[in-house]
Amino acid sequence: MSLGTWGEDLAERYLKKEGFLILERNYRCRIGELDLIALDGSCIVFVEVKTRQNQSFGLPCEAVNQEKIRHIRRTAAYYLMNHPVDALDQRVDVIEILRVKDKTYFRHVKNITG
Repeated sequence: MSLGTWGEDLAERYLKKEGFLILERNYRCRIGELDLIALDGSCIVFVEVKTRQNQSFGLPCEAVNQEKIRHIRRTAAYYLMNHPVDALDQRVDVIEILRVKDKTYFRHVKNITG
């Protein structure tokens, strides 16, 4: 199993435990890819999962820059156009996982677009 798949599995289990309803995993379209799409109550959440084994390139969430956020938003808009959802709100979250030796650091950052 790849590190990315392992991280997405962990993120999905966490979200389910927190009461999220998972709608899609690894949604792909001509615009791009979304790691997880979930409902948090009446809010549709587009979740970017970043998993790393070291900090050579910084913290995992630092890879989600403004360009990546624009890409997520465009892909999310395409998803919503083709999959109408009865959600009142929408947001983009990042789940950051850093796995160093025997320890796993996990952080859920909600609504990164403000």
